[in-house]
Amino acid sequence: MRFLALLAILLSGSGIFLVVAWLIRQQLARLSRSLTILGIGAASLLLVLWTFEAGGWQRRAHYRQVVHALSDSTLQSFLRRGVDVEKSLLMLSMASRGISGYARINQDSMVEAKERLAWIAQWVADEKRFPIWRRSGEWEQQAFFLSHAAIILAHYQMTTLDETYSAKWTKTCKYLSDGITRSRYKHLASRSRDIALRPYDNAAALYALSLHDSYFGSQLLETATRDWSNYLNRELLFDDTALPCSGFTNTNRCRLAPVGASMALLTAYAAEANAPISADFWREFRHYYKESVMNIWAGFRTTPQGREIPDFCDETIFPLQCGTYQTEIGQWAAAKRGDRLTYYQLNNYLLIYDMFHPLDNAWRQPPNLQVESLIKLSARLCAEVN
Repeated sequence: MRFLALLAILLSGSGIFLVVAWLIRQQLARLSRSLTILGIGAASLLLVLWTFEAGGWQRRAHYRQVVHALSDSTLQSFLRRGVDVEKSLLMLSMASRGISGYARINQDSMVEAKERLAWIAQWVADEKRFPIWRRSGEWEQQAFFLSHAAIILAHYQMTTLDETYSAKWTKTCKYLSDGITRSRYKHLASRSRDIALRPYDNAAALYALSLHDSYFGSQLLETATRDWSNYLNRELLFDDTALPCSGFTNTNRCRLAPVGASMALLTAYAAEANAPISADFWREFRHYYKESVMNIWAGFRTTPQGREIPDFCDETIFPLQCGTYQTEIGQWAAAKRGDRLTYYQLNNYLLIYDMFHPLDNAWRQPPNLQVESLIKLSARLCAEVN
């Protein structure tokens, strides 16, 4: 599939220059030579980008960047202080997914990966930092925290085989499974006083359940996934499309329109949980939000073409900023869905972007901006270790 994706990009991207050059070689010889050079140059660039990814150099570089950043004392101090804690939690959840996936592929990194995962697990399991651990009666409106905490603890235990946090992990997953199954709306509230129930946070909960089932052989995912998927299909499709809302009220009214990053997160986590409905999400997301350039590279829009960015756009993807993460998270979704053509198109765009905005620049920024950069980088690493 990797080679077929490359072949499709080469033929539709650079091949057109060579075909036109051949057709006009007699009438416009100078233009033909220019197009031939352009075609060969484009093909060479695409081959270099493909080789960088397929050879594992890109994956290794991104892993090193993530581990380096999470080892930095300034960033660690920022995370311990609990500034912008929800965005930090999401970043560390994605980072744990990427680091554990890389360690599985490259055993030489296992010791270092275990150290980083141990630090992340300790951070999220700290009951002084997160008193909600001691207040299980308030868990009903904490799907965001519980889901990502369970993902972090899962990747820690599955990688290290250390059962220090096993009780927390199991208790959290059983609560999420029972809560989604018993809920009238088949979704749990992401946080207290939130304006909407959010499908992408509940998709992250399903991913957490899938990890628990994989490790313990439990059966927490099956019923929760079926109920959740059926409810989305029956009640929450937005504006005559197959796209679920970013958020809805308990009267089944779409409160928040779908935007690029919310759809990318929903697709990625549903695919990680092996939910069959993720195929529908991916098809619609790619159709409405994807924007390609000569099939060489692609990105995802904030909204479908012709639609305006909705009011209160940031609320649709809280705690993230709307309009800035959909391409990186979309690449993760493409990898999980096995869509290698889209994966490489997005990868080409992101690598070319890196040429003009080196990743090293991010670590010279304040810690809050480093967290934002690490969300994007961790999403890319999650894509690359699939």
